[in-house]
Amino acid sequence: MKSDLQNVAVILAGGEGSRYGANIPKQYLMLKGKEVLWYAVNAAKNSKLTDKVLVVCDRTYQNRIKEEYGVDVCDGGDTRNKSVASALEFIKSNYDCGKICVLDSARPLITSDVVDDYFAKLDEYDCVVTTQKVIDSLGSYKSIYENREDFFLIQAPESMRFDTFIASFDENSPMTALCQFMPEGSKFYFNFDLKKNFKITYNGDLDYIGQFLG
Repeated sequence: MKSDLQNVAVILAGGEGSRYGANIPKQYLMLKGKEVLWYAVNAAKNSKLTDKVLVVCDRTYQNRIKEEYGVDVCDGGDTRNKSVASALEFIKSNYDCGKICVLDSARPLITSDVVDDYFAKLDEYDCVVTTQKVIDSLGSYKSIYENREDFFLIQAPESMRFDTFIASFDENSPMTALCQFMPEGSKFYFNFDLKKNFKITYNGDLDYIGQFLG
């Protein structure tokens, strides 16, 4: 159910993509005739529950992204958390926000239905987290054995109630999963059902993920 408060989709696109090894950040590479960033923007803009779309990116790209995609932009930081902090400050200053959904520009298989679902679930939960089971054996430098059933992977997207999240977020923390900043007692929904949520990280990932786009 929509309220008077706004739902803001935040797309993190400030990374340099050094592990990929291209001459431009991976979110600006072409995938099936479209910029990688386009897929996250398209999913957010076509979400029935999204009111505002904010792309966090380097100033070099801001004018083009704002004009080409019809979205708001703000500065990225030199870490993921500093980029998130920049987005939170922009949202606080420009919107009357109730919920945020944070997307990763390098995960082009995201859909508008997923964004809708993550916003909708915040009617009941404080935070919605994309999670994946650990299916391989888990090693540790500190112990001989770790039970993989005690662990899970955390991925974007994540959605949170804005006021709750901004009150507890610490941009200087080494934690990078946003759900880890939610205060004690928060009600979480862990979504293990989002499959093929692949991220472009290394050279070759672009071609592999392109196979799932038809």
